[in-house]
Amino acid sequence: MNSRMKQLTYALAPIFGAGVALTVATTPVYAQQAQKIEKIEVTGSNIKRVEGEGPSAIVVLTREDIDKSGATNAYELLNLVAANNSAGNVSIANTIGALTFSANTASLRGLQGGRTLVLLNGKRLNNFSGEIQGVQGVNLTTIPFNAIERVEVLLDGASAIYGSDAIAGVINFIVRKDYRGAEVTAYYAAPTRGGPGPDGSQTTFKAALGFGDLAKDRYNVFVAAAYDKQDPLEQRARNFSNTSVNLTTGLIGISGNTFPGHISTGGLGSPGFPNCEPSTYFPDLGERCFYDPSRQVGVQMIPDLKTFNIFGAATFQFTNNMQGYLTGNYSKQENNFVIQPVPISDQFTYGPNGEFVSRITLQPTSPFYPHALAAEHGIDGTPLNVRYRSVLTGNRDTTDTNEQYQIVGGIKGTFGNWDYDTAFTHNEGTTEQKLNGGFPLYSLALPLLNSGTVNLFGPNTPEIEAAMRNTNFVGKVFDGKAKSNIWDGKISGEIFSMPAGRAALAVGGQAMSEDFTQTPAPVLASGDLSGFGGNVLSVDKSRDSYAGFAELNVPLLKTLEGNVAVRYDHYSDFGSTTNPKYSLRWQPTRDLLVRTSYGTGFLAPSLYQLWTPNIQGVSATGLSDPVRCPVTNNTGIDCATQFGVVFGGNPNLQPEKSKQWSAGIVFEPAQGWSISLDWFDLYLKESITNGISPATILQDLTSYAQYGNLVTRAAPDADNPNLPGRIVSIDQRYINLGGVKIQGIDANVQFSAPPTPVGRFRVTMSGTYYIKYDVQQTDGSYAGFISTQLGSPVTGISPRWKSYQSVSWDNGPWSVVLGNSYQSSYTDQQTDLDNNERTVSSMSLWDAQVTWKGLRNLSLTLGAKNLLDTNPPLTNQQNSFQVGFDPSYYDPRGRVLYVTATWKFK
Repeated sequence: MNSRMKQLTYALAPIFGAGVALTVATTPVYAQQAQKIEKIEVTGSNIKRVEGEGPSAIVVLTREDIDKSGATNAYELLNLVAANNSAGNVSIANTIGALTFSANTASLRGLQGGRTLVLLNGKRLNNFSGEIQGVQGVNLTTIPFNAIERVEVLLDGASAIYGSDAIAGVINFIVRKDYRGAEVTAYYAAPTRGGPGPDGSQTTFKAALGFGDLAKDRYNVFVAAAYDKQDPLEQRARNFSNTSVNLTTGLIGISGNTFPGHISTGGLGSPGFPNCEPSTYFPDLGERCFYDPSRQVGVQMIPDLKTFNIFGAATFQFTNNMQGYLTGNYSKQENNFVIQPVPISDQFTYGPNGEFVSRITLQPTSPFYPHALAAEHGIDGTPLNVRYRSVLTGNRDTTDTNEQYQIVGGIKGTFGNWDYDTAFTHNEGTTEQKLNGGFPLYSLALPLLNSGTVNLFGPNTPEIEAAMRNTNFVGKVFDGKAKSNIWDGKISGEIFSMPAGRAALAVGGQAMSEDFTQTPAPVLASGDLSGFGGNVLSVDKSRDSYAGFAELNVPLLKTLEGNVAVRYDHYSDFGSTTNPKYSLRWQPTRDLLVRTSYGTGFLAPSLYQLWTPNIQGVSATGLSDPVRCPVTNNTGIDCATQFGVVFGGNPNLQPEKSKQWSAGIVFEPAQGWSISLDWFDLYLKESITNGISPATILQDLTSYAQYGNLVTRAAPDADNPNLPGRIVSIDQRYINLGGVKIQGIDANVQFSAPPTPVGRFRVTMSGTYYIKYDVQQTDGSYAGFISTQLGSPVTGISPRWKSYQSVSWDNGPWSVVLGNSYQSSYTDQQTDLDNNERTVSSMSLWDAQVTWKGLRNLSLTLGAKNLLDTNPPLTNQQNSFQVGFDPSYYDPRGRVLYVTATWKFK
């Protein structure tokens, strides 16, 4: 244990020690009265309880449910959970055209990965080592999917139990316990549609081994490993994604930076027009060439992905009342993705602060100067401005590698009537990004492109082609590392009797140290690398935190149970926060349960948000100082100009805060039926955002000046002594601002029919309906975001209604499942070409699976995802390089057939 962890543990000792003293004092009283009742750990509580519905809604996915879903990883499985929205999540698809370092995150209630706590066996995992704006939380690739026994999704805030991050809910992946035997599994999936390029097929190999009987041998060892290979799929391979233009929906996602190059001077265009290949001529959009990336060879919408994971666990039964455990988890994800060549023109800037323009000027002395075309326009001999697509440097080719491991060692058991569990957890994750080609350095490419020796409109010599390829930067550009060391301990047990039963108490504590390092290559800090959009600087910070928590469960009546939980957290970088939770559980009959809860939550600002270095930049053009401009009319200083801006971390950030309420009912109207309806209300305030737009800040200066503190001015000048000084900088750093109000209903229906001569049937449905999803605007008002993506800067949607339903039939060795995923329609990201809002249609996808276990130890499964080969709803969103559809909720492979074979060794 390092010195920082020792100090935190010592600081926490009085808190935890008080609980131990209470345990010792009360144990003799209840040791004589103890009754052997099997109790289990439940996500969202520190007190073990008899299995059954608790005071908060929990979705439980068993190993059988996982197998029948057809999901092959954690991200895919969670897409079937209605409360997990595509809005706010980050997927592998987002790597196509966005800097995400290939993260996969969950997004309960659409509140992003940072506000969704993800646990493995109840223990915290590292936040993503490649965290960047919009990418926060746990990378789901680290989950050992082959080792999972069940998944518990708590649909309620739980900061009173777990601390930070548990605002939207908790996802707890629980691994197999006391597994004995061995099994190997092979999986292959391929889409039924053809098309040019790789087909997007997927191959998976899995194995598991367990030996040792805890009851007899007093030990158990379990190991599970998996390797998955996802082949890429190109955008041109599907009819809904093979063009960036759809005038019906209002989609125009093309670029004016083309090959052959486009001459903007005098409106010359491309010399070979209308021959635009590999660019495209769209007659409805004007007499010129446009570059359509969706049509290009090699441009992907599913990347080339390899994932390896291995999980191991050893459990030792030292005595009947003491058990030791040790687990280890390692994952490696390698993602290679390819997009179109970079654009180079006067429309882009480069340099440390974006102060240089990447202009290409063709001089009349070049052998490729189009004299005849220029003469037609009366500008022969004039230097020409060319907007160019750098096909000579090739497609942009990138590889992200993410590795993560976790080691947990602990002891748990019983002492009299008390349960205890204490453990030490070490998490470590790394992120690496390597550029393989297609990213020229401006300092090398621009002199060559401006030399007149490069044909910007047609073929070039092998020597010129080689010279342009040599301008590419090839090598590692980013290293990220995140570490955490966590000690936690808790005890729980019954403390006194009441007329309705025994009251139970849990107390415990936690100490944690975090380290976060991001080291970009110097070329990123220089801003010289094309295709990256600016400079990236280093971060190297750490912090400590400790917490104490308690939970009391009291049987108020025979049918009424109350629960109170509270947790105190202290962070070395922002201070302390205390969060309670209160809940009631009333069960007047065996077939009816009523529950309600209220609690508060928090999200600690991440080390990235606090400490990423400040970066100087410039605003968009055309802005004016509303205070000085009407007086000075000084264009370029106060009027129609660009102001300096500052991006980066903010050490003054405070935690986000939340309040959540819930009330629900669970009832069984008839044998085999279970129906639950849970209303939820969540209010998030002080949410952390990456600054306010300069235009909004400047507009505000003439009214309430709410954001006046974000503007830095020079001293008043002598010419205008009665005016404030000119604007020097506008603060765009992370800031606590605004709120979100969410309200809705979670519904769950399950029916298990009695056995019949033809087998057994089961029906399930789980859905979420949003009543309200309001986001605070910069003027203080709230705007609704249910089923609308209008103006959204990211992909994904929080639909009014999302659900998953299935019907299954089991008879002897046969099992058949038919499942359906549904989400309601929503308003598109942009208006159509007539400036009318358009509706993206609802989506209903059917899956099917047949399993046969007719031979001993062998299981064979044949399945289909998107059984009817349904196309995605058409959308005009342009927040992703994949256009025509939204890749955050639709698999562009279409119908995928898969086969799985599992052999078990007994």
